[in-house]
Amino acid sequence: MKATAFLLGSLFTTLTWTGANAAVISTNAIVGTNPSADNPYVTGISGDPNIMASGIGRGAGISASSAADRYSARSWTTAAALDANDYFTFTLDAIPGYEIDFASFVYTGTRSASGPSVFAFRSSLDGFASDIGTPTATGATIDLTASQFQHLTNPIEFRLYGYSAGATTGTYSVNDYTFNGTVVPEPNTLALVGVGSLLMLGNLRRTRKPLETVE
Repeated sequence: MKATAFLLGSLFTTLTWTGANAAVISTNAIVGTNPSADNPYVTGISGDPNIMASGIGRGAGISASSAADRYSARSWTTAAALDANDYFTFTLDAIPGYEIDFASFVYTGTRSASGPSVFAFRSSLDGFASDIGTPTATGATIDLTASQFQHLTNPIEFRLYGYSAGATTGTYSVNDYTFNGTVVPEPNTLALVGVGSLLMLGNLRRTRKPLETVE
């Protein structure tokens, strides 16, 4: 009876698992003598073991700027409009059988006096066409709870653009970043686990029945 109750409880928990409590999906404090020398920078990444994360990289329009304990770049456009090649980039992808439900993107940054003064955060889901949240030079918490950022099983790339720099020699850095949310099994995976639990329960009942009839 106890084994039956345990299996039923496990099955119920599995089938109703929604991953409601957001946790860290991927994070990096970005420390080191010159992290910007790497493109992307992957040292120090931590997070959920069921995803693959690219780390932080940069677009073709900007170049590395040497700085300690931050990911820094120069050559940001001085134009008042976004340049499609001037950005920091992050790509995340769930491993087979899992999906990502995003909650937020949190980062801090540092701008030099002539660095970019206007920022935009966008995703590959719409070809980087629409702004998400309100990023600033010093950092922000970007809300990612919208429906398009839930139940993702394919890679998604996020880009943090900077523009309207005072000079191309100006720099901008991301000091640290965190993606929050949950990584949970896909519904098909949960269904398979549920079927397996039911089969185990049926087998247990068949095994126990003859024994229970013996006096």
